[in-house]
Amino acid sequence: MAIIRLCFSLVSLTAMLLILSLSSISPISAQDSGTATYYTPPYTPSACYGFEDDGVMIAAASDVFWNDGGACGQMYEVSCLSGTNEGTPEPCLGSGSVVVKIVDHCPPGSCRGTIDLSQQAFQSIADTDAGVINISYQLV
Repeated sequence: MAIIRLCFSLVSLTAMLLILSLSSISPISAQDSGTATYYTPPYTPSACYGFEDDGVMIAAASDVFWNDGGACGQMYEVSCLSGTNEGTPEPCLGSGSVVVKIVDHCPPGSCRGTIDLSQQAFQSIADTDAGVINISYQLV
């Protein structure tokens, strides 16, 4: 009987240690790829925050990750990868990355990209003459 209790205690201890070690692992944000476009001011009203001013490092999410408004307030790092041959062939500038807050929805039909960046966010990573760029993006 003592051996059974000892085995049960060891199994319980092992399970508890496994749960504790797994709970300390940080989730890894996966990078996705798509395209980015830009829109111009005024940036309000927005689908997420109405007339609240959220600055200029903002974006509208396409249905790819809009999630019925679940994307509101999420921060994404967007990196310019290349042109799409619809404008400037080498549009990427500087570090080529920007972090933006999702404040709006880019609805199907009028949305030409995966993410629609504010003009200021777009021009911080690419030449606006390009209009559309290939990007990688990830939740941060």
